[in-house]
Formats: sequence, C-alpha cells, structure tokens
Amino acid sequence: MNSLVSLQPFTLIYDGTQIDGFTGSGISEMDCSGYDRAFYFTALGVTEISRVEFELVGNGTGADVVIELRSGLVSDGSTEGELLYQMVLPKEFLPKTKAFVSIPFDATGLVNGARYWLLVRGAGDATNHFHLIGETASNANYPCYYRTGSVGSWTLGPSGHFKVFSGELGELRHGMYGAGFTTIEYNAEILSKVYRYLPPSGTAQGGIRDILVYDWNGEYLKRGRM
Repeated sequence: MNSLVSLQPFTLIYDGTQIDGFTGSGISEMDCSGYDRAFYFTALGVTEISRVEFELVGNGTGADVVIELRSGLVSDGSTEGELLYQMVLPKEFLPKTKAFVSIPFDATGLVNGARYWLLVRGAGDATNHFHLIGETASNANYPCYYRTGSVGSWTLGPSGHFKVFSGELGELRHGMYGAGFTTIEYNAEILSKVYRYLPPSGTAQGGIRDILVYDWNGEYLKRGRM
C-alpha cells in the first residue's frame, strides 16, 4: 500500500496457477553448502512466471538462497546460458523444518513452450547452510543436476521438489518493490505473518530482514510483533 500511494513502482503477486514442477513422497535432503543445483521446467502456455516454490530447510543459522532463472544452460558445462532474473531468499526466512517456501520472481518476456532453468547457488559452510528436499533417485521427466563450484559441467543427481506458478489467482502472496519484497503468510485464510526483505543498494547482503507476526483476538487484529 505504501508503494501505491507514494507512486513507487511495485508488483503484486498472487497464488497463481502452477504451470510446471515436480513433487513426490521423498524426504531426501540435498546439501547445498558446496553444490550448485539446477532444475529445468517448461513455460507451458505462459510468457511469464510470478513465483516459484522450493521444498527446503535451514541448517544451523542457514545461508541466503540465491536463485537464478536462466535460458540456454547446457548440462555439459559448455555454456551457462543467459541470466534472465535473480532473487534472494534471506537466511532468516528459512524454515526450521522442511516446507515449501514461495519466492517471488515476476519474470516476463518468456517464450511460450520454451525450456528454462532454475539454478540454486550453493552457499554457507558445513554448519550453516540449507538443504533442498527431494527424492533418492532421478525422475526422467524432471532431472536435477549438481556441481561443485560455480562453473563447469554438471552431474545428474536425485530430483528435487519445486513448483512454478503464473497468473493472478487466489490470495496475495508477495509485494515487490525494486530489489525488495514482502511475503504474506496465512493461517486458515487469516493474515498471520509478513516477511520483509530490503537489501542495500548494489548488494544482497545485510539490509532489512524483518518478520512481523500478527496477533488476533477473534476477528480483530490486536498487534504486530517482531
């Protein structure tokens, strides 16, 4: 609302419709402290994606999750393709137990029916990092690749759980303003928590990383607390 009345550019992102992704019953944890991981999806009937979800969990104090949207990446390492979009999920927002977490993207100008890659950059150390959740084996339709370091060839690994969404449908999930965003969480359709991330100019480190919890008394909003 502040962005609206102050004439600041903004984007509102809703639940939307899932257009691709892979989930399963697996509970395997894929360590991301020393590995990049790459997933591909198809822009089925759409030219934009509004948000993505990954099933993940923090370990220790966690590490920032950097997610890139790329086109033209090749798993033999011959090309990284073109970077189309990048978002950061602050480590403070990582769940303590495995859960699907929504990350806003607002990526436009995609080609209907084309294949794209979601690249999750490895981060953290042996104690403080995050795990992606997935299967113990590779799914032929949704393979996941990994590598050590930020360049070079990829190795086929077990498939991870992720979802890709597009369009305006359902509840409001995110507000985006510049490089910052808010995430809205509901409990039985009642606003329960808001996450706010506003990085300093020119970097993803530090900045504002707030979580505001809302207390209700029946149908009345009583307070918001950190």
